[in-house]
Amino acid sequence: MKRLLIALLLLGACGTSEEQANRSGAEAEANEAVADAVRTASLTGLYEGRVGDQTNQLCIIDRGSGDARFGLVVWGGNMHSCSGSGGAIRDDGVLRLTMAGDETCTIEAAIEGGVVTLPDAVPDGCSYYCGARARLNGATFRRSGTTAEDAMKAVDLVGEPLCAGMSPQ
Repeated sequence: MKRLLIALLLLGACGTSEEQANRSGAEAEANEAVADAVRTASLTGLYEGRVGDQTNQLCIIDRGSGDARFGLVVWGGNMHSCSGSGGAIRDDGVLRLTMAGDETCTIEAAIEGGVVTLPDAVPDGCSYYCGARARLNGATFRRSGTTAEDAMKAVDLVGEPLCAGMSPQ
């Protein structure tokens, strides 16, 4: 009788391990599916953040096959601002923004749940794109629109569309 109970316990434990392995495998597949969705989700849209009375704006147009373009305006003191545009690449939770201009400026921002956060320290070359009292450091943008039309609502310093000419292919 004692041997039978031990055998049943061992058999029951084996079944539990198999069920746990199947459940762990299914959970891993689900987590990977979510991670894939995040990696491949379109970046297209309008992202905004408030600074006093001003609105920082980041527009992104995802043109497919990893080809995304962005434009941004970040406000500082005394109506000084940072502005620029260029290419955007998402790599998991990192959004790499590379300015197209006279100075090298590549910013590795965090992107999670529709929020883009620029790092507290940006490369020195990025100061070229800013007025004396404005900085890109630590700017945060929350997604407020998900379409190319929404992205076109962002405006540059003189009121022109910030992402003009970046329409999807």
